Amino acid sequence: MLEAGDPAVTFWPRSSLKPVQALAMVRAGLDVPDRLLALACASHAGDAVHRDGVHELLGLAGLDETALHNTPALPLDPAVALEWELAGHGPTRLTQNCSGKHAAMLVTCRVNGWDLASYLAPEHPLQRAVAATVRELTAPVDGASAAEEEPGAAHVTVDGCGAPCSRRRSRGSRGRSRGSASPGSTTRCRPRRGSRGP
Repeated sequence: MLEAGDPAVTFWPRSSLKPVQALAMVRAGLDVPDRLLALACASHAGDAVHRDGVHELLGLAGLDETALHNTPALPLDPAVALEWELAGHGPTRLTQNCSGKHAAMLVTCRVNGWDLASYLAPEHPLQRAVAATVRELTAPVDGASAAEEEPGAAHVTVDGCGAPCSRRRSRGSRGRSRGSASPGSTTRCRPRRGSRGP
């Protein structure tokens, strides 16, 4: 693969890691219809179909939008945001573009009996599972040792939505993410309907 600039540079992937975060949740037992899993992977526009999907996810855990801890925001799509404001609404957790991911995180916590109120804490079992999957899929593929990777991997900040965000290296993110999207990879990682993940 062609490289330009410094392939060892570190950065904060943010929303580009949503599919990887969702994979961690599936491995931890999240089992929802594909359309809801897609919502967990997405930076959604805030349309009614997206808001309804978030409500549906939350309902699977017996929750409502008050359980969400993401940052309130207007819908990401400007036209939808204008419509939302003209209807008399302001920024909400429901309309923020990461609410699908956060709702899926809550469902995953419910499935495992994990605490709901602290689901965004870096030391929470959910976030530890997410961090482990992120490390697995974004570790260097060029023979770099764990010791060489650790300084970048260990630096954690907070994403704009409130979720933990780890600094990663460009080369590792490129190589392992490409592998996770290869043909057949989803069948190895996603449990069959009605079953628990590994």
